[in-house]
Amino acid sequence: MFIKLIISFLFITSINLLSDETVSMESDGTVAEFNYLTVTDPASFMMALDRFDKSDCAKKWREESGVLVSLWSLRGSGSSHFILVVYENYEMMEKGRAIFSSCKDSAYMIKSFQDNTDTDRSWNWISENLVAARAWTNNTAFAKYNFNIEPGHESHYMNSWKNFMSSQLNTFDGSFGLNRIAYGNRYVSHMVYLGANSMDQLDKGIKSATASKEYMDFASDVSSIRQNINVELVQLVKFYTGE
Repeated sequence: MFIKLIISFLFITSINLLSDETVSMESDGTVAEFNYLTVTDPASFMMALDRFDKSDCAKKWREESGVLVSLWSLRGSGSSHFILVVYENYEMMEKGRAIFSSCKDSAYMIKSFQDNTDTDRSWNWISENLVAARAWTNNTAFAKYNFNIEPGHESHYMNSWKNFMSSQLNTFDGSFGLNRIAYGNRYVSHMVYLGANSMDQLDKGIKSATASKEYMDFASDVSSIRQNINVELVQLVKFYTGE
């Protein structure tokens, strides 16, 4: 009986260790443009994006820079949407920006935004990924936490947050990550994202994680170096792949 208990314990422990090992918490190296927009004419706006997506310019952009483009709706924000443009690294971003900026199709799309968005409220930032866990492209609903970290304390915050998230792997099964705002950081210096496949799943995961002792320890540890700005609900509208 004693031997059976030992074997059972080792079996369960090995499963838990294997589960933890499958979740990497390292940077994926990506850089991304978050283009925030306040849409005033949704039908016209979507038509403009779809028209560009099927253009030769967009095809060349995707094929030569590997860019991943998607549209997301926002709640809890001064903007209604953002267009997310993700590159493998800065080299690919530079190549992609050169292609996008040099063709008439992209110029026509941007000009159309004068008619279907409030351009006075448009803005953008460029983020660098610091931590990526699980594939964010598999999720459709996100909580996006925007905040400031005191200069010089990024590593402290990142390590504390990773320790907290490591304790919640069996509670929260969606994607999550931490980004530094490298350019356009007028409002915030960093953002964290937590992903799920539905709003209900996202809400339950967040409530469970933030009710834990580990969260209390994390919040106490970073309280003097972090200033929370706001939390946004982000939902997928569409990935743009030319199809």
